[in-house]
Amino acid sequence: MRITIKKLITIILLLSSCCFAVDLDDKIGQMIILGFNGNNINSIGFKKILKDVENKKISGVILFSKNIKSKNDLIKMNEKLLSSSDIAPFIAIDNEGGFIQRHNFYESLTAKEVADKNELEIKKEYSKMADTLSEIKFNLNFAPCVDLAINENSIIAKKQRGYSDNPMIVSDIARIFIEEHNKRKIITSIKHFPGHGSAKGDTHKGFVNSTNDFKEIELIPYKELKDLDKMNMVMVSHIYNENIDKDFPASLSKKTINDLLINKIGFRGVIISDDYDMGAIKKNYSLREVIVNAINSGIDILLFSNNIGKNNKNIANEIHKIIKEEIQKGTIKEEDINKSYKKIMALKAQL
Repeated sequence: MRITIKKLITIILLLSSCCFAVDLDDKIGQMIILGFNGNNINSIGFKKILKDVENKKISGVILFSKNIKSKNDLIKMNEKLLSSSDIAPFIAIDNEGGFIQRHNFYESLTAKEVADKNELEIKKEYSKMADTLSEIKFNLNFAPCVDLAINENSIIAKKQRGYSDNPMIVSDIARIFIEEHNKRKIITSIKHFPGHGSAKGDTHKGFVNSTNDFKEIELIPYKELKDLDKMNMVMVSHIYNENIDKDFPASLSKKTINDLLINKIGFRGVIISDDYDMGAIKKNYSLREVIVNAINSGIDILLFSNNIGKNNKNIANEIHKIIKEEIQKGTIKEEDINKSYKKIMALKAQL
């Protein structure tokens, strides 16, 4: 088996974290993924985010359509990011297919369209998707969407993001998606836990309450796919459901993440939040409230897209400062930072 120098360093850092001190800032950095402005290596926004990666302020980046000017510029940016640190950074994208695809390098199918294909055709579709992402140097895809298409008024149904209302069909297709990506050393992230398919609203815009709509069958794909955790994540939504937690939406809820996803369902991999810049969170919680509740709930990676509203170039420094202050106060436990760091480094060792 061929092991790259970068992978070897990651493995050594993972093993040494059990025995030797790793700088707290480095551990915190691995818990942050950010978006940025810029679409080429000379962009001011790209140069800033590159420094954050070089200085281990962040774990990686997420790119959107605004960042993709051309295939050549995109590859140059991603290659520069990948070579900037001795720990491989996550280079992430939302690429479900269909309406949720940030590049236009080929025409992909929506989830609904994929579900009408046979197994061989599905493998071919997701093999092409994974090959394309590998070619343009992505190693993390925030997909597949395993939300059930059970509410025709949901954003999932309207954008054809759901494979089916049958959780077993959803799980079977998602497994193919995951396997085709993993073959190319691309990590995936099933979403949006505990389920967005029944909800009427859009968490990008504001608070969404699924208390009266959520159905237990929405958890089935997570139970079916939970053991595919060695190269994969779960992304937690901002949906509020008072039957699970009366106080917080899912991405800030210990009852949803620790009690349900980790303890009851048994997921042992890395858990990432949906974008905390979305209206459902940003309009209702301060940055400090988000960070404290997220980490205490079991979130391993905090995602801030910098793609909704004003771009915050100093967000990495602000997050580091808040986490260290809250550790000093005792409202965040350093052992939780250590736990997340080990999980993230174990995941990166697979790249």
